[in-house]
Amino acid sequence: MNVQQYVRNSVERLNSRVSLRSIPLPYVLAGVFLAALAVPSAATSYFMLNTAIYAFLFIGVGQSWNIIGGYAGQISLGHAAMFAIGGYTTVILFTSYGVTPYVGLFAGGAIATVAGLALGALTFRLRYHYFSIATLAAALGTYMIFLRWDFVGGAVGLEYPISRVGTAFSLMFENREVYFYVMWAFALLTTLLVYRIHTSKLGLYLKAIDLDQELAENAGLRAFWYKMYAMGLSSFIAGVGGGLFAQYLLYIDPQVMVDLVRNVEFVLIAVIGGLGTVVGPIVGGLIYIPTREYTRTLLAGSHTGLDWVIFGSVLVFLSMYKPNGLLPRRPVIQDDGGDTQSPDQGGDLSDE
Repeated sequence: MNVQQYVRNSVERLNSRVSLRSIPLPYVLAGVFLAALAVPSAATSYFMLNTAIYAFLFIGVGQSWNIIGGYAGQISLGHAAMFAIGGYTTVILFTSYGVTPYVGLFAGGAIATVAGLALGALTFRLRYHYFSIATLAAALGTYMIFLRWDFVGGAVGLEYPISRVGTAFSLMFENREVYFYVMWAFALLTTLLVYRIHTSKLGLYLKAIDLDQELAENAGLRAFWYKMYAMGLSSFIAGVGGGLFAQYLLYIDPQVMVDLVRNVEFVLIAVIGGLGTVVGPIVGGLIYIPTREYTRTLLAGSHTGLDWVIFGSVLVFLSMYKPNGLLPRRPVIQDDGGDTQSPDQGGDLSDE
């Protein structure tokens, strides 16, 4: 054996021993979120901190879509409707009725849950692309309603009173670093919820429904009600995320909250990272949001729109070579050795 072959074999053995897949998933999540706490002090500009805030906000919203789209296999293109409902509810309760956003966020999540369950009840009888088209139509309908509804500001939108910024009651902060920690906590809590689903019987049932709904129903699973449960959880998180988004921007309108691009973004974050995985939306959010922000900034002015051409090209190549995302999930029942794994056992990254 020559030296070159010896080095190659040694590197391969080392990689197999320290492979990321061998690290338990809880350790991976803890490492990512603990490392992220250093972002505010490491950020050298407002742009970097703003990008990090958006990234963790959309990680949380991406996790919400991952529940219904990644685990249950229902490719919803209407999640921006629940996102917008949560945002508008939070703003209206505060600006019109004096209800603190600490309550408004949960109220927005609750109303978004009702809307999501209503949408699910009407569309879960549809399959495949028919379901996606129906949810997209619902989102576009929501956009048109908000655009013409004077109570929610119509096309002009709603604005927070700037005079309330900095008060504890308003959940509006002068220091942007505080917003980062709020979004970090939102991403952490939603990720922990998805991890709990991933390692529970519910996650196993949702994945079974995704793989073959008829077979799952023949095995005794009530697919419709499990999908409704997933839709309720997903819609609540999306509604809370919409409220946090409004708290950060201090202004919302239909174009910002529920336009077509917003619907697609939630899907992209989960798809890029890997559908039906816990880490997938984290990877997707940390790739998509910085890429979107930097390309949009660098290609502004006369090159406006070119950022979407570049990003669309990247997505085409990703769909060709990594159709299941960067972290494709493994089989639901069996691990690499062919042994059956209990759904209640803690998963490591190989579950991804």
